[in-house]
Amino acid sequence: MRVHRLELTAFGPFADTVAVDLDEVGRDGLFLLWGPTGAGKTTLLDAVVYALYGTVPGARGQERRLRSDHAGPGVRTEVQCEVTLGGERLLVVRRPEQQRPKLKGTGVTKEQAKLTVQRWTGADWEPVSTRIDEGSEHLRTRLGLSAEQFCQVVLLPQGDFARFLRAEPEERGKLLQTLFDVSRFGQVEGWLDEQRRAAEGELRAVVGQAGTVLARVAQVADVEVPEELAPDLVGAPSSARAGAWVNQVRAGAAEHLREQERSAAEAAAEVVRVDAVLAEARAEVDRHVRRDRARAERDRLAAEADELEPLRDLLDAGTRAEPVRDVLEAAGRAALDAEHAAGQLAGAQRSWAAVAAGRPADTVLARALRDEAASLRALLPEVERAAALTTEVGRGVRRVEDLERRSAADDAAAEAWPARVTAQELVVEAAAEAAARLPGLTEALERGRAAVQAAAAVLTLTAESQEQHDRATAARETWLDARERWTDLRAQRLEGMAAELAAGLVDGADCPVCGALEHPRLAVHTGPVVTQADEDAARATTDRLEAAHRAVQQQAEQTERELAALRARAGSTPLAEQEAALAAAVEEERAVRDRAGALDGARRELAALVAERDAAVTARAATREELALARAELTATRDQLADVEQRLTAARGEDAGIAERVRRLTGEAECCEALLDAEGAELRSRAAADAAQRLAGERVVEAGFPDLLAASDALLDRGRAATIGARVAGHDQQWQVVTATLAEPELADLAPRPDVEALTATCRTATSAREDAVAALAQARARTTALDGLAADLTAVEVELDERRAVAEQVTALADLVNGRGANTLRMRLQSFVLAARLEQVAEVASRRLRDMSGGRYTFLHSDAQGRHGARGGLGLDVLDEYTGVRRPTKTLSGGESFMASLALALGLADVVTAESGGVQIDTLFVDEGFGTLDPQSLDAVMTVLDELRRGGRTVGVISHVEELRTRITSRLEVVSGREGSRLAS
Repeated sequence: MRVHRLELTAFGPFADTVAVDLDEVGRDGLFLLWGPTGAGKTTLLDAVVYALYGTVPGARGQERRLRSDHAGPGVRTEVQCEVTLGGERLLVVRRPEQQRPKLKGTGVTKEQAKLTVQRWTGADWEPVSTRIDEGSEHLRTRLGLSAEQFCQVVLLPQGDFARFLRAEPEERGKLLQTLFDVSRFGQVEGWLDEQRRAAEGELRAVVGQAGTVLARVAQVADVEVPEELAPDLVGAPSSARAGAWVNQVRAGAAEHLREQERSAAEAAAEVVRVDAVLAEARAEVDRHVRRDRARAERDRLAAEADELEPLRDLLDAGTRAEPVRDVLEAAGRAALDAEHAAGQLAGAQRSWAAVAAGRPADTVLARALRDEAASLRALLPEVERAAALTTEVGRGVRRVEDLERRSAADDAAAEAWPARVTAQELVVEAAAEAAARLPGLTEALERGRAAVQAAAAVLTLTAESQEQHDRATAARETWLDARERWTDLRAQRLEGMAAELAAGLVDGADCPVCGALEHPRLAVHTGPVVTQADEDAARATTDRLEAAHRAVQQQAEQTERELAALRARAGSTPLAEQEAALAAAVEEERAVRDRAGALDGARRELAALVAERDAAVTARAATREELALARAELTATRDQLADVEQRLTAARGEDAGIAERVRRLTGEAECCEALLDAEGAELRSRAAADAAQRLAGERVVEAGFPDLLAASDALLDRGRAATIGARVAGHDQQWQVVTATLAEPELADLAPRPDVEALTATCRTATSAREDAVAALAQARARTTALDGLAADLTAVEVELDERRAVAEQVTALADLVNGRGANTLRMRLQSFVLAARLEQVAEVASRRLRDMSGGRYTFLHSDAQGRHGARGGLGLDVLDEYTGVRRPTKTLSGGESFMASLALALGLADVVTAESGGVQIDTLFVDEGFGTLDPQSLDAVMTVLDELRRGGRTVGVISHVEELRTRITSRLEVVSGREGSRLAS
């Protein structure tokens, strides 16, 4: 990494653009950046860091105030840095977020931060990136160092390393963590701590499981856990093993199970015996019940036999009459048919008489009536057509009347259209004229408003300008008085300068004027004593009053310029007249704007009106054509209706209509035909009735009945006959069943009836005893099974508990080790151990340069001792004094020795960090301050080390305000500070 050129504008104390060609100023490999304290030397280094990283080192970057307070509002804060990174020459231009004047109007606006990166191609700069994120990543990958590492490796701030040299181990570790990435070791510490907590949690969970299993064993076996096993309930390791106690409990449960099995078997055998005795008793009781029931049924059937004799006789007569049932029923039906046919004939005769009109009924007359009705029925569609034509004529009349009204309305509307269109055209013309006038009126109105505002501002600024001139005059007089006093004080101090120099002389010390070591006659003050502080205070007061006078004078001049511009814009017209004219112009502009604003609407309304007129003309012509067509269609429909009505009138005769005539003729034909059918039916039914009666008489005599009436009385209804037959047959069947039951051998000679209730109670008692035994057996088996499972669970839990306890102890020991606890006697965390190794490397590398600068006296030694009050150790740093052979803390070094140690430490740390970052080549180094504490001999040793640093083409920049370095380093840059900001001396 080599910095070639740096240019900054409005950055820090530099108000203007400052450019530094480091290739030119560092051509000898070593240059001095010199200037008084506060001039801005470190700001040049801040600019390099800002260009590359977008931040400023240390506390200065926390304030985010990069812009120079001396810069004008139109100047942009910007840093340009030309640098070579990884063999690639880049031009980096970066701007911070800043306020700038608005391009239009007054006030300021925020300008976003910018970053551009360009690459030198050998002939020109080509763009690499214009985005902050992309450009920053491009620079980061080529630098290979973080911002903190860059500030420590390239800038070598001696104040930071002096603090690092004297810091406690923990504070020293914070700086080392910014330079060396040990975050992965911190992640290892955190991961092991998490693993420790997880292992302890898993151990507690398994311990809880063990306690739960023991408590469950005690609960299942209904026993108490022995006192020697009580620690297992809370997870502590006990002296006794729980397995033996669990096996003892299981043995007791097994013995109890065997006893319950014997009791259950005995109870089951007793239940089987009692059930057999009860079943035999119940069977004996059933036989007694069957015999008693059969005897009662036999007595009932014997009493019912006398009641069934009349039914048996009735059933016999009905059986004999059943073969002639069909002929009797046929004769009855024939007689009923003949009677019905006679009634139908009488009704048909009455109906025909009502419509016959003296005509005899025959088939010829019926056919004639049917034919005439059929011919009239063919005219029924014409009736419907006449009705449809009548409806159509009414609809046509209404349509013609409606079209005539519409045509008249269209004629009336057509007369009003020309006037309406002309009126709207006048409205459009007026709005267009207003729109043409509006721009001119608006421009004149704006000019009037600007003039009125300028005239009002003139009145205000006139008084303000006079006040500012008065203040400027008073400030000038105050400043001149202060400058005169400062001049007087300076003259008095110059007169007493010899006495002031004499006050600082000591015998044996060189005189700064003549170099003598003896001072026999010292000068004394003869007048007032004026010190450097008095002169500086008077000068500061003069500068402050001068700045105040200049500020007030510039403000007055600016007000005068603004007043002249406002008077030019206001003109010579009085303000009252301008305001009146402005009010009139506002009213006129508002009226014209309102008319002009209605232009688009008026044009749209005119277009809509013209379109509506054209549509009305088209609709008027269509209405006239439709009216002529409707009138023609109405005339044709009326002609068709007259023709149809004429034919229908001739066909209906004296009847009201064709349908009525058809119904009358059809009714007469039906009456005639009904009379003819009734006469034939009555004749046929009478002959059939006579034949059926003769056949029935013959069959009744053959069946043994004297006449038809007796046979009819003997006939039984089929349902009643079936009921009587079923009752008689059922009685006979029941008698046979009862007789057979009483004859069974098992119902003869029965023993006395047994006591079933007593036997049932005995069986119930035995069953209850068996159920209790079975329940006890099931409980004993469940207990045994549960204890077997819990014993297996306890064995598994004990195995897992041993494993978890071993893992927890191992992980805890390892976590304590990497976190500085337990067996770690040095109380060093893993991160501190790694940083201690890095610090040891730094001490080894830095010792070589410290020995050179100290003349072989001092060597750095790394210390892993604990800090004060038992603080964590590992990051201690001591020095070995070769003159005394004593190892002592770095805090005991003197000021000059501390500077040499700090510089050696900074260079050593830079070498280690560079190697750690992949061997990044650093061709430009800056050493900031600390040289004022060195004596000439030590300064020579330090300069020798710096000369070695520039070997191999490296450029080293020394930043200091020490005067002696100006004589030792010929190539230098001088920063000069002033009231208007800092600058580089030419």
